Amino acid sequence: MTAAVLGVFLVLTLASVIRTTAGFGFSLVAVPPLTLLLDPVTAVVVAAIMAAPLSLWIAVRDWRHVHQRITAVALGAGLAGVPFGVWLLHSLPARALSLVIAVVVLMCTLMVWRRVTVRGGMGAVAWISAFSGASFASTGIDGPPMVAAMQSLSLPPRVQRATLGVVFSGTSLASLAGFGISGQLTAEVGWALLAGVPALFIGIFVGERIFARFDAERFRRAVLGLLVVSSVSVLAGVVAG
Repeated sequence: MTAAVLGVFLVLTLASVIRTTAGFGFSLVAVPPLTLLLDPVTAVVVAAIMAAPLSLWIAVRDWRHVHQRITAVALGAGLAGVPFGVWLLHSLPARALSLVIAVVVLMCTLMVWRRVTVRGGMGAVAWISAFSGASFASTGIDGPPMVAAMQSLSLPPRVQRATLGVVFSGTSLASLAGFGISGQLTAEVGWALLAGVPALFIGIFVGERIFARFDAERFRRAVLGLLVVSSVSVLAGVVAG
């Protein structure tokens, strides 16, 4: 148990550092290695809960910049996808869930690496929001598809961030409720979260200092390379198992 707590602490600290420094990737970095330390369901629930406070903070701080129409469409579609994601999390065998996580991480890493933009206006936003809600509830990962959809709408950066903050906050709270209803808020989740709270603050503190000293683009490429290695490790574990 002590080794597992230390491992969870180190993974979540690293994820927080990367999120603070690179501006993306908390769940992308955290979920694959957590599945090697915890069962896949617990890994997803812990990462999803740990990622939620940042979205809530952005939503509250930038409330005045939220685009109301886009938020209504994206949030409604995202919430519609959450129950399906919770069902997948509850129903899939551990190996199948690990495989889904690895595939989603690789797909989202490619989207971030290539800076993919999904065109199609509000229709694309709605469909991708539904996928994002389901993905968050089942894998803890939702950001890259939504960013790709939002980029096609030519929103000012602060409006995009605020709008995504509200959408992600809504799907996070809905997912948390789904985790509780489906019995996923276990004692194992509890001790992992206790290890994660100090990791979050340490990661933010360290990440701010790294951000001031390192070349942002090189750091971004290093993070994306780390994500590929992490996802391939999970895939190899699934195949070997």
